[in-house]
Amino acid sequence: MSLFGSVFGFFLREASLILGMVAVSSFLYLTVEHIHIPRWWDKKTHLVGRKSPERITRHECPYDYLREIYGKHHWTAFVHKLSPALHNDDPAKYHMVLEIMDAIHLCLMLVDDISDGSDYRKGRPAAHKIYGPSETANRAYYRVTQILNKTTKDFPNLAPWLMQDLQDILEGQDISLVWRRDGVSAFPITTAERVEAYRRMASLKTGSLFRLLGHIVLENDSMDETLTTLAWHSQLQNDCKNVYSSEYAKLKGSAAEDLHNREMTYPIVLALDAPDGHLVTGALEYPSPHNIRDAMRVIRGDYVRNICMKELLKSGASVKEWLELWARKEKLDLKA
Repeated sequence: MSLFGSVFGFFLREASLILGMVAVSSFLYLTVEHIHIPRWWDKKTHLVGRKSPERITRHECPYDYLREIYGKHHWTAFVHKLSPALHNDDPAKYHMVLEIMDAIHLCLMLVDDISDGSDYRKGRPAAHKIYGPSETANRAYYRVTQILNKTTKDFPNLAPWLMQDLQDILEGQDISLVWRRDGVSAFPITTAERVEAYRRMASLKTGSLFRLLGHIVLENDSMDETLTTLAWHSQLQNDCKNVYSSEYAKLKGSAAEDLHNREMTYPIVLALDAPDGHLVTGALEYPSPHNIRDAMRVIRGDYVRNICMKELLKSGASVKEWLELWARKEKLDLKA
């Protein structure tokens, strides 16, 4: 064989090898981009892993661990605003109100993080990543049951408020989970109906938690309107920071967790009817990395983002004093 033939044969073999590698790489890339990767396979999940509690925290209880993150009695400022003299006039009731609010709020978070497959909570490993989902969920139910029993026994006048509001919270959560299970097909068709349905769900799931505070402090419903508005603003903040906040994405360990979980939130609901809204529908039906990226361009686009920012300003206008107590300043810096 001539020298030219040998050289040509060598280059032909090398070119075939390179082309083969490129083809395989392209196939793998397209496969990963268009396949929905389960959250349990996410690398961050394995980085957190299941660890011995004593190596992570001094608390043996998931509830105490989460309460350390948020701080004990973190509704105190709101209680003082509703009833400035309660801690002096009725110290036992004052303490019980704070314990009720901690228990209901934090136990809902414990179960939410399991449902969402969250790796982190405020930059710390989620409780179920340390204690396991079974123990975490059971501890949440156990703590809520303790609170219900103690309220019924020691403060029977507060028990009806607590029972009804807790039922409403769980009804709202159930509606949200059914939407996640059944997808867009189970959701209303028109924009107005979708927004109305979402606001009703949020009023149950989040609004009932805030109204509970007014009910057990004042033992009446005189503050329902104000606390419902405050709750709606709080829900909007949570929804928006999930898709518009780089800081929140860093603390949670992932961006757009709601979309990955097929969760209906205010920006996602609006985006369904935005230009290219079919991309959001596609991501909800099949949340592959490729579909998620396409959907996020719609959600972070001016159309959806501007409506969300206007609603935040509108909802916060009448509850500014309460928001100062809440002291939540979200940096919503992500755009398309």
